[in-house]
Amino acid sequence: MNPDRSAIRIPHAATAEHGAVFHLTQPWAPQPEARFRPGTVRLAWSGDALLVLADLQDDEVRTSAAADNQRLWELGDVFEIFLQVEGSGAYTELHVAPNGVRMHLRFPENLPVTPVGFPASAKLTAGGWRVEAEVPADVCGLARFEAGRELRVSFCRYDAGTDSPPVLSTSAAHSAVSFHHPEDWPRAVLVI
Repeated sequence: MNPDRSAIRIPHAATAEHGAVFHLTQPWAPQPEARFRPGTVRLAWSGDALLVLADLQDDEVRTSAAADNQRLWELGDVFEIFLQVEGSGAYTELHVAPNGVRMHLRFPENLPVTPVGFPASAKLTAGGWRVEAEVPADVCGLARFEAGRELRVSFCRYDAGTDSPPVLSTSAAHSAVSFHHPEDWPRAVLVI
């Protein structure tokens, strides 16, 4: 495997304290919406899993989610992880709500995966909420993650308001509000 040097380099958890950093923005807009609040995602890996840590600023953390695999984006705030092994037509979409409820989808089937195949937790922080998730290699159709593996990754967010539509943001270069375009997701390579 000859990793692409222009890809984002995702460090191994044993060699990096914080991992690669992704920022949630609104690339489709000339300026962010007035209600936009930033988010930062850190990504590292081990042989067993991708390790995700998201810090999300939020004025009003809310969700009415009560069970895994509900349509979380319709129920309040949600953090989303999109993953595709480079060269594969299939990809995975994972969601975490502020109360730790999760959703797991596999595309192109667009059906929920039961049981949800990844552990995650969420907690309130000063000024927002934090998500910690581990994405096992088998969620991406792999036996293990290895140095040199190339992926496409994207992190997205629905920041819900009580009386207003959610504010959307992403780490990908989407020119329109539509997260399901792997060709827009940043390319990443796992490194030691």
